[in-house]
Parts: sequence; C-alpha cells; structure tokens
Amino acid sequence: MQMTRLQVLIALTVALCGIAAPWVLPTYYLYLLNLVLINIILALGLNIVTGNTGQISLCHSSFMAIAAYAYTILNNEMHWPLLLCALAAVMLASLGGALVGYPARRLGGIYLALATLAFLSLTQILIEEFPDLTGGIRGLKIEKTTLFGISTSNEPLLFYLVGITCAFCLYVTINILRFPIGRAFDAIRTSPQAAQSLGIPVAKIKLLAFTISAAYAGLAGVLFAMVVGFIDPVEFGVGASLRYITFIVVGGLGSIAGSIVGSVIFTLLPEGLRGIKEYSDLVYAVILLLSLVFLPNGLISLYQRLVQRRKRANLS
Repeated sequence: MQMTRLQVLIALTVALCGIAAPWVLPTYYLYLLNLVLINIILALGLNIVTGNTGQISLCHSSFMAIAAYAYTILNNEMHWPLLLCALAAVMLASLGGALVGYPARRLGGIYLALATLAFLSLTQILIEEFPDLTGGIRGLKIEKTTLFGISTSNEPLLFYLVGITCAFCLYVTINILRFPIGRAFDAIRTSPQAAQSLGIPVAKIKLLAFTISAAYAGLAGVLFAMVVGFIDPVEFGVGASLRYITFIVVGGLGSIAGSIVGSVIFTLLPEGLRGIKEYSDLVYAVILLLSLVFLPNGLISLYQRLVQRRKRANLS
C-alpha cells in the first residue's frame, strides 16, 4: 500500500517533532508523552485480539505485569544487558498469552471474559504471595542500566527508545493486518463458522492472536518499568485492564487509528481531571457509555463519516 503525499508529510512532521521533543519539552511533559506511546503499543496489541479477532481479554495488564516484573528482576538481580532482559521479558509475556490463548480457542463471550479475568486474579495473587522476589504490595524499584554505554536515566535516550519501539509496533501491526493473517483475524471476528468452512484454522489463529497481543503488552510492560522506575501490583490490576479496554472501545475497535486516538485521550485525560480526581472513574464510565450509545464504532468513525461526506459532495 503506497503512502499518499499527505501521509508522507504527516509521517515526516511527526518524526521531526519526535526528534525535537526531548530537547524542548519539560521533563513531566516528556514523561506523559512516553506514557502515551507505551499505551499506544498496548492498545495496538489489545485491538488485534479483541478488535480484529473478536476475542475478549480482561487480562492484558497481567501480560504487562509479567514482562515488567521479569525485566525488573533480571535487571536488578541478574544484571543482564538491557536488550536481553527486555527480550526475555517479552518472551515470558508471550508465553502467558499462549497459556491463556490455548483454552480460549474453545471459549467465547462471557466464558472467555471470566477465563481471562481468572488469569488476571492469579497473576495478582502470585505477585503478592512472593514478596521476596516481587516486592509484594510494596513494589519494586527498577535500577538504572545502560544501553550502548548510555544510562537509561538519560531522558532523550529513553524517549527515543520508546518512540522507535512504538513506530516499529505500528509498522508491524499495519503489515499484519494487510497480510492473509490479518484477513483471517477479521474473518474469525465476523463468523468463526464461516471462517472454518473457508479452511481457516480458527483455533490456531485465536491462539496466535493472543500470543501476538501478549507480546505487545510485554513490550509495553518493559518500557513502563523503565520510564516509571517503580512497579507494584496496583498498576496491573483489574482497573488497569478495564481502562485499556476503554482505550480501544472509545477510540475504535479493530482500528489502528482508533488505538492511537483512544490511548492519547485516556492517557492525558487524568491531567484534565486533577480538580475532580475522586470522580475520575465516573467520568471514564460516562465517556464509555456515551461512546457505546452514540458512537459504537468509536471516535474514529467521526473522521470516516467526514471522509464519506466529502466523497459524496465531490461526486455530486
């Protein structure tokens, strides 16, 4: 798929702004931008399994937790190189996705939701029951390490690492959805029975979707640990998983642009709700309900409607 001139211009503008960001933005705003990029990675993966394949997952914060804790333990205790720690952590998260995806091949609807919720609860219990290893409810502080001889406390390095990883995930997601595997995901979401009749191995594709999605969550977990510098079970509980679902529902299920829009809005929204922080959960719920009622296809559908209207206007 060839990019239009406008798309190339937008990509170049975003790239130039990204290069300049760590040198012009205050530390806190750079931190928020890092969180936005991390949440985009997570939302892209969640949309693959939920938006594109139609499988409900309420345990994506668990995959994120597996990778975050694995990275932290390998970094703090084993002192492995950063890239090796990250690779091992993402592989463990992918394994967690495969473990959930295997029984999920035969499940759907409320049963799948309950199965993934059970996995989330199990992960939380394991984190809290082994405080000597995970820090328990006290959490763990991540020791700084180096990449190419530069400390991860270096803000530009860390931002570029997060930004490049996010761009790579966007590129991979675009290509996954363009190729036959992406069409298989959509076919299963539309009708598993019809997909099966077309020769698509539904069970294997569902398992693959969970595994790929968990890998994205693992990457997000590693980067989250590096950026925040501290992890605890609260960051990966059921509230976090529901918040991630909100990202893709409000942004647009099955849409890459929707993943980006939802992640940006709900990462920055808490900044606008500081004055009414105690009502933030109510605000999230209201936004979700309004989206489901008036924009069932997400905010991205507003742009799609605008494009369609312009096309009709041009034709007339």
